Amino acid sequence: MASNTTIIFVPGAWHPASCWDKVAKHLEQAGFNTDLVDLPSVGPPEHLKGFEPDVEEVRRHVIAAGDAGQKVVLVCHSYGGLPTTQSVEGLDLKTRQTRGQPGGIVHLVYCCSFVIPEGESLIGAFGGNDLPWFIISDDKMQYFPNGPETVFYNDMSEEDAKSATAMLKPHSYQTAHSRLTYAGWKHVPSTYIYCLKDNAIPIVVQKMMVEQTAKGYGVRTETLDASHSPFWSMPKETAEAIQRAAES
Repeated sequence: MASNTTIIFVPGAWHPASCWDKVAKHLEQAGFNTDLVDLPSVGPPEHLKGFEPDVEEVRRHVIAAGDAGQKVVLVCHSYGGLPTTQSVEGLDLKTRQTRGQPGGIVHLVYCCSFVIPEGESLIGAFGGNDLPWFIISDDKMQYFPNGPETVFYNDMSEEDAKSATAMLKPHSYQTAHSRLTYAGWKHVPSTYIYCLKDNAIPIVVQKMMVEQTAKGYGVRTETLDASHSPFWSMPKETAEAIQRAAES
């Protein structure tokens, strides 16, 4: 039953949790509970030295839903896939139930996100090189996207893209160098939402992560004819893909 499931949304770098609002509302109308995570690495007073605070914040939301007896579907976008993947350790439904805890994670949904193995980082996934559209501070502690209207929002109107860009905040750059020690997609059923018009993580890279990195782990796939930000340009279709994952 949808009422027994909480869908928790994790944004990517630079983005507030509210970017998921439209998708969450569609799923609430379908009877699901929803929860949005604001990552500590987005616009902090002092930039983080690693992604651990992000991991702990995701875990805090999962534990709260699990302790309430809810099945949890974790939905992550872009960079958010790293702390989400790491956060799964020990919080899947089967493991928690063996400890007498009523709820836990039952499914992961990666929306044009990073699926990488243990020992790897976001920067490592790009061969150890910064992307050309990264604007990195001199102290290597924060970064910001150059031209987000083209990189993230290329299927949106100029007005909507400007509105979305205005919501972005500087992100803690060192989180991009944090290495996974736990690959949650190996232990929990997962779905990947391909975004065909993505200029940030091109579709060829998305498919490589699913078909090569996660080969043999039975990752379901959904496909949207969307940019890197389907939560704004295609919220209804994104919600429907997430609902199918939750019900799979």
